[in-house]
Amino acid sequence: MNIIKISRAKVIEAQAIRKLESKVWGEEVTNKYDEPMFIRFGWCFVAKDKQKIVGAIVAFLTRDNEVFVSDWVIDELYRHQDIGLHLYQRLIKEVKGRNIISLINPKNKASLLAHKELGFKVVKTIKDAYALPHGLDGSSSILVRLKN
Repeated sequence: MNIIKISRAKVIEAQAIRKLESKVWGEEVTNKYDEPMFIRFGWCFVAKDKQKIVGAIVAFLTRDNEVFVSDWVIDELYRHQDIGLHLYQRLIKEVKGRNIISLINPKNKASLLAHKELGFKVVKTIKDAYALPHGLDGSSSILVRLKN
């Protein structure tokens, strides 16, 4: 069994995190300029198997003083080992009592279940949360909040 270590991400790891996001989600999630800013000024933690990044959680502070989780990603080969929960627990500890919010694809049942296990509550469903041009997405997202 490999020992997975959770640590605060370093700016030098930004592109490796982006590569993992693209591998898992099949598209660019965070652009090459935003990821280093999230690492420097937000909260970004990585899970590593030796030197390989196998998971990450990326979050930043909103204008309402809540922590928004912009991505939570685990390499498919490392799922079902509680790595994602450990990343979230580290974030919860580090944000020191701030509320945490996230948008979840309603089709992602595993994410919905994990958020529920962590104590998140569904706030509302938001149609086209990212305001994509008409026809590109149009899907709904579920807004969840963990009150700390």
